[in-house]
Amino acid sequence: MLGGVNTPALPLVDRARCVTRCVPQAVACRRTAAHVWGLDPLASAIPAADRPVEIMVPAELAIPGCLVHVMSVPSGDVTEHAGVRLTTLDRTAFDCARWLPRLEAVTVVDQFLRRGVDLDGLLHRPTTSRRVRDILALADRRAASPRESWLRVILIDGGLPRPTAQIRVPLPGDRNAYLDLGWEPYKVAVEYDGRAHHAGPADQRRDDLRRQELNRLGWRVIAVGRDVIPARTADFLEHVANALMERGWQPGPDGMIRILTRIRAARRRSRPRRRHLRSFDF
Repeated sequence: MLGGVNTPALPLVDRARCVTRCVPQAVACRRTAAHVWGLDPLASAIPAADRPVEIMVPAELAIPGCLVHVMSVPSGDVTEHAGVRLTTLDRTAFDCARWLPRLEAVTVVDQFLRRGVDLDGLLHRPTTSRRVRDILALADRRAASPRESWLRVILIDGGLPRPTAQIRVPLPGDRNAYLDLGWEPYKVAVEYDGRAHHAGPADQRRDDLRRQELNRLGWRVIAVGRDVIPARTADFLEHVANALMERGWQPGPDGMIRILTRIRAARRRSRPRRRHLRSFDF
C-alpha cells in the first residue's frame, strides 16, 4: 500500500493522504502541510510531485518517499484537511518559521497570516525561539505574493528601512494604485513583475501607463523581474539604496557601512554578470 508513496507522478497531497491513512501515528508537517493547506513556500525549482512527504512520528520509522521527523505532536496541533492528517494552520506556520530557510520561512508565514493565523499566538507559543521571533518580526500579512515577501526580506536584511506593503496611491478619476512595496515619505516603490501578470505586450503597456501616471505624481517605481533573486541581489540593493538617498533618506555612517557590507557580500555570492540591468525600470 505504501509503495505508491514513492511514485513521482502521484501528487504530493495524494501521497500525504496515503501515508497518514496507512501509518496511524504519522502527521504531515512543514512544507508538505503548507502545500496541503494550499500555500506556496517557493521551496525550490523541484515540482511538488517530486518532493518527499514530510511527516512527524513519535519514533524512528523508515517510509519510502518520506522525510521523517521524530517528535511527538500534541493532539491540539493536529487536524485533518483534504483527507490528510496534518498539523493545524497555526502549528504549520510555527514549524515553517522554526525550520525552513529564512526567505522561505517568511514567505510561508506571510501567507499563513493572510489566511487568518494570529501573529501574537505564534509569538506566545511555549517553544518560541529567538530564530522564530526574528522570522515573525519580518512577517507581513499584506504581502500579496511570495516574491514580494522575498524582496521585502532582502531589502530589510540589506540595511534599508523596512518598506510598507501595498501602499495605496489615489489617482485621478476616483481610482487607486497599489504599490507592492515602498517608502511613502520618499515616494520610492519596488514592484515585482512576475510572468503570470506582466509578460504579455498588453500587460507591459498597462504597466507603462500606470507607472507614467505614478511618476507624474512624484513616485519613482523600480520594477523587478524574477531573475533578480538571487543572482542580482547586489545590484538591486544598490539601485534601491541610491534611489532612497536621492530622495532624502540618510542612513548615517553606520547605516552606510552596513549597506555596503551587505551589497559586497551579495555580490560575492552571485556569478559575474554584466552591469546592464534589463529587468529594472529605470
